[in-house]
Amino acid sequence: MEMKSKIATTVVLLAFHFPSEAFELSLQEQLFQQALQGTKCEQIPNNGRYCKYQFGTTLEIGIKDVGGTDTVVGFHNSNIKNKLYAVLYFGCIAIVPGEAHPRNYNHDYGVFISPVSGLVYQTSNECRATLK
Repeated sequence: MEMKSKIATTVVLLAFHFPSEAFELSLQEQLFQQALQGTKCEQIPNNGRYCKYQFGTTLEIGIKDVGGTDTVVGFHNSNIKNKLYAVLYFGCIAIVPGEAHPRNYNHDYGVFISPVSGLVYQTSNECRATLK
């Protein structure tokens, strides 16, 4: 119980010394966290590693045989009219703002999924490096 008290005291002291904006995530970081939380991978017999990426109810992507010789990308639910949608960008899957997204993001807003590693990256260069 004493450890919880120390943690609470530390949080209060940090909040006192730093403005609340320092604890808020940027839109880019929020999207990256959403991508990480929406990623589920599993090994499927005869199909290799299968990863599903879900962004709420508006976007869903699946990759069969991640990093294998028979990789297939499925855009199960992707629509440019929604807040987010997916496109193939230099071999990576880019999650970018759609028409329904408020125009409050900067030029580099988006995340990238590698069909080779199955991981989510914050930049296209990071993702493209996995394709070599």
